[in-house]
Formats: sequence, C-alpha cells, structure tokens
Amino acid sequence: MGKVKAALLPLILFLSCVERFEVVESSPPAIPEGEGGVWVLTTLSPELWYVGDSARRVLFAGMWANDLTLYGDTLLITNSGDNNVLLYVLSTGTLDTLDVGTGRNPWATAYDPRTGRIFVSNFLTNSVSVFEGGERVSEIEVGPNPEGVVVVGDRLYVACTGYSDGYRSRLYILSTDSLKVLDSLRFGTNVQVVVADPEGDIYAVATGDYSSSEGWLFRIREGEVRESTFVGGSPGDACIGRDGKLYLVGWSGRITAYDWAAEEIIKTYETGLNLMGCGFKGDTLAVADFGNDRVLLISDSGEVAKAYAVGDGPIDVVPDIR
Repeated sequence: MGKVKAALLPLILFLSCVERFEVVESSPPAIPEGEGGVWVLTTLSPELWYVGDSARRVLFAGMWANDLTLYGDTLLITNSGDNNVLLYVLSTGTLDTLDVGTGRNPWATAYDPRTGRIFVSNFLTNSVSVFEGGERVSEIEVGPNPEGVVVVGDRLYVACTGYSDGYRSRLYILSTDSLKVLDSLRFGTNVQVVVADPEGDIYAVATGDYSSSEGWLFRIREGEVRESTFVGGSPGDACIGRDGKLYLVGWSGRITAYDWAAEEIIKTYETGLNLMGCGFKGDTLAVADFGNDRVLLISDSGEVAKAYAVGDGPIDVVPDIR
C-alpha cells in the first residue's frame, strides 16, 4: 500500500464565472492547431463542444455519446447507442464513421501509432473490435463488460469491469501485433478506467459499487501489479498532467491528486458535484460537471477559477494537444 497524505481542501464555486457559449449550426468547422482548448462530449444532448476562450458547440454526436480520443489531427467520438465511432478530422472539418456492429455498445477507443489500428471496447459482447483503414479486421474476446482501453508500446490494456459477473474485474493485456490475449490481472470492484504515465506505467482505476465509495488505484509495471492505493470517492475517470500528477474524478464529487513519481496521494478536494470526466486546458485541470452542464477549470488550491456552460450532460474532456 502506498503512503497516503490526503489533505481535505474546500472547493469554492464561483457561479458568476460561468461563460456563455456560442452555437455552431452549420457543418463541422475546421479547427486550427495551437488554440490550447479542450474538447468536451455531452451525452444527454448529445454534442461535441470546444472550449477555448469561450465554449461553442461544434457538431452533433450520436446516441449515448460516451468517449473521446484524440490522435494526431483526428478526434474519435464513440457513440454507444448508435454502435459506431465518428472520425472527425479537425484541420479539414471532415467526418467519417466506423461501424462497430449491432448490439455491441462500444464504450471507448484507443489508437496504436505503431500499426495505425484503432481499438474499440464493446461492453455488451465482451470483445474488442480492431479497425484498419476504416475497416473492421478483427474482433478479440476479452472479459465481461470491457470499458477503458489504452495502448502502450506493443500492448493493449483493456479494463473489464465484470459488471454482469458480480464485479469480478480484470485487466486484459493484448498484443497489438498478433491481436491475441497475453495475460489478465485480477483487480478490485468495477475497474473502468486505464491510463498510462509518461514512463509507461499503467494505472487501473476501480470505481467500486457506486455506493460504498471504495475507489482504488492500481499501478502496473511489466505486467504485474506493483502498487495499490485506496482513494475512495468512486473515481470514474483519470487524467495525467504535465506537472507529474494523476487526477481522479468521480460521481461522488471527489477530486484526488496522486503523485505517480512519489506514489502517494497529495490532495483531495470534495466538490459536492457529480463529476464525469477530466482533462487539461494547458496546465489547468478541466472537469466535466455533469449535473450542472458545465466544464470547470480547477486551480491548484481546489477553487473553480472559471466555468463554461456546455450542452446537457458533459461526460468526457480531452485536451487539444495538437
């Protein structure tokens, strides 16, 4: 168990700081590089938003829009209800669609820069779809109810929640070359999210059973669990900043800052809000405030420095790092 030095800090909400938004009704625009904003996906609307100096709706997504992944100049939008993934080429404003297949309920995507493959986790069919050049070339069986996915080197890591199997979660490790399962690791209750730090360590985030707030963070190195840390707060998303910290946010409203180099919790903020996703706008933590249809910029002291009104039910935030 890692050392825990949690300091409870107040989170002050400045409602007067909410920025109004612009609405884009025309076809998707071309978005130039270097603006330093964040992409925001709202699931109840469902819409894609861009938050820079202001917030603007960029395009309409599909039913149960669920996940964003940015690679290069392309943004992937996973639509769980429509069983597809939209490919939005940002510099040209063009759209394409990956058809995942009926009844799969795609959850999240990962891009492999080595092979150019796109991996899509399918919650209902316990599988990962593999796409090359817009075509589905393979489907790999994994554990029950896969959600979060990440590619590191020649490995794909898949968080299988086991939601339909008594929360018996596993992290599946696949070869991105052979497209075969290499191993699986057992974890705590309802592992949903998997991310990687700059040194290649993998972090699996266990949400718990949604009522006990028994959130855990697991660190994996070279295919083995090297550290487990109790974080509480039912964390549902994780993001890593340039300051060397990993941030966890959750439906219970807790934000946890974890120093991955020192392997310890350094800050905990209680917001009282329903939080669904996080990313970074420059060096500032951006969080999806699901219940109030906003994106919040959180300062180092845990205060809301600014809030932007977006569509109904913001669920994911991804920095535009082009």
